[in-house]
Amino acid sequence: MSTGPFSHVVACVDESPATEAVVRLALQVRADGGRLSVVHVMGGPPFSESFLAAIGTAFGGSPLGDNAVAHREIAQGLLEVVCEDIPGAEPVLLDPHDADSAPDAVVRWADDNDVDAIVAASHGDPLARMAKFVGSFSGYLARHASCPVILMPPGTASDGD
Repeated sequence: MSTGPFSHVVACVDESPATEAVVRLALQVRADGGRLSVVHVMGGPPFSESFLAAIGTAFGGSPLGDNAVAHREIAQGLLEVVCEDIPGAEPVLLDPHDADSAPDAVVRWADDNDVDAIVAASHGDPLARMAKFVGSFSGYLARHASCPVILMPPGTASDGD
């Protein structure tokens, strides 16, 4: 049961183990009867795939030339799996090409949709964690969102609390 103070909460999800914990926390801070938007920013193909597609296209076509549909289907599938057991969860798939970056896409969407809080995991690579830096995605959210941002520190994602 939700008891949190926020009417519209965004849970930023990805393919990491932190997704489940982020959604649980978002549900905790969402007010009774409030909205939960589960947001995933669609990633593009790996650089090597994009590079090969560009070369193939330059020489008359490539089977790798248009994998955007496949990437969108994979991202949509992730959202469906995350949202399937959460009554009222709203899956939101964002394309980072519509913004300056992936986290900028989340910030813009949150501003346009009256979001009261954003919940995300701070993954950070080991060197960044040793230097006490916040990851680029979560750090951008914390610096640029116009609403509160709740970040789960690295290593807490597997906790059941």
